[in-house]
Amino acid sequence: MKFFKKNILNFLILTLGFFIILLTLWITKTFGKNVYYVEILYNIHIGYEGFKDSPNEYKISFLLYTIFPAFVLSIIFLFAGNKLEQIQNSNEDYKYLWLNKYIKIFKLVFLSKFIKIFLLNSYIFLVYCSLFFVFQFGFFEYFEKNARYEDYPELYKNPYLIKYNEPTNQKNLILFYVESLEYDVSKLSNNDKSDPLEFFNKIKGENIYNFKHGPSTSFSIAGIVASQCSLPFNVVVNSNLNKIPKEKLFCLSDVLARQNYEQIFYFAVDGKFQSTGPFKKKHGYKVNDANVIRRDLNITEKPSNQLAWGESVFDSDMLNHAKQEMIKIYEAGKKFNFTFKSSDTHHPYGFSPECILGDTSNESLQAYEAYKCSGNVIKKFFDDLDNLGILDNTVVVVMGDHLAFRDTFESLNKREKRNLYFKIYSNKKIQRSKMNHFDVAPTILDALDILPNNNKQFGFGVSLFQNEKKFDYDKHYNLVMRHDILSNFYLRRLLKFVPPARTDGLDPGPNAKMIATID
Repeated sequence: MKFFKKNILNFLILTLGFFIILLTLWITKTFGKNVYYVEILYNIHIGYEGFKDSPNEYKISFLLYTIFPAFVLSIIFLFAGNKLEQIQNSNEDYKYLWLNKYIKIFKLVFLSKFIKIFLLNSYIFLVYCSLFFVFQFGFFEYFEKNARYEDYPELYKNPYLIKYNEPTNQKNLILFYVESLEYDVSKLSNNDKSDPLEFFNKIKGENIYNFKHGPSTSFSIAGIVASQCSLPFNVVVNSNLNKIPKEKLFCLSDVLARQNYEQIFYFAVDGKFQSTGPFKKKHGYKVNDANVIRRDLNITEKPSNQLAWGESVFDSDMLNHAKQEMIKIYEAGKKFNFTFKSSDTHHPYGFSPECILGDTSNESLQAYEAYKCSGNVIKKFFDDLDNLGILDNTVVVVMGDHLAFRDTFESLNKREKRNLYFKIYSNKKIQRSKMNHFDVAPTILDALDILPNNNKQFGFGVSLFQNEKKFDYDKHYNLVMRHDILSNFYLRRLLKFVPPARTDGLDPGPNAKMIATID
């Protein structure tokens, strides 16, 4: 015990070092090898409150594979180091001469001053562990791209300064983010060989098949912000997400709020998760999360499928609640924006009770059944709305929030070759075959006839209805997809110089005075 008290600082440093290594291994094993530093920093920023509803499976594995072994390895390492120190300081001759010879060699080679400083030093060990973590999640890219900062002012069209149309025939909007929905899902197969995207493909609308991840959009809140506010979820954004005034971070829902849309955000988990609920409320939405849905539908027990992500409600429960709410608003003659974020297709997968499941004996088959089940439930939801006439004057978008993160999908195709699922139901003609997250908001606003004819840009995005002959989209696309261009320096500059807030509901116009506001 005296030895332990004497070495408590070394013990804590060793524990931290081992924890960093084990945490790195746990993250890559649990969430795949493409976790990005932006996601790490955001998770640290929102802390436990944002993730307390994650599955118990993850909480238990986190304790078992990071914290507990870090303590055990630190104790072993500390006592082993003490034993080596005793061997070095001992002049005792051993009974067998050959053993004396090897002990001397061991002392000379492995207990030399160099080795003790650079390998057996707890502080140096912590440095090694930290570098391992930093390299694994691309932190050096953060410093590199800021060092190579370039300014491309023509890439960004400030959403707050656009003079939007106010159409007399307002259209409704249904924007549906399906968890981890990508086209490579089709490569999952079961014995019947049917496409797990079969039901998604039967929903009315036109697909875009070349939809690549925008920068920093590899998790849900990042994909939502990038697609609705048309800018990357870089550190400067995610660390100030709910502090940035709306006139700085002016998003799709803020435009619709000015035109008196009823806006409801449906979230299958607790609204506090990833701070999504507070962000949505700040930007004009009423939030119906898992707690609201359980209360209103009198769901008194947790999902029967304990694997459901974050103790979420099933997609079917969420959509049953939403259908009732939507019918009321529709019959009242109000225009609406219903935005959904589903959960059933999130690993470890949930299955709505009405689905008839096939084989789920391994992870790939579980994923197959989850996508097929969720697609069926979502298609029925849209079929019911169509039969009620609600879709007659409604723009519908069904898309993935981000690529699936598990190795099940990463083994199918390299990440840069994979594409998010995207479908839009509109009476306008799509002009091109590729897009990214930033293009979602301007495309929706254009489909709603709100984006002016002389401008098809919104933030870093460009509407899918932009005539390619009038705009070099390929050049724009190649630039906004580069991490080094859309750096934190660039984003900070864009968000810093904005017009003052208007209280009269009118657009400030192109000649509005720009003022500097500090985060």
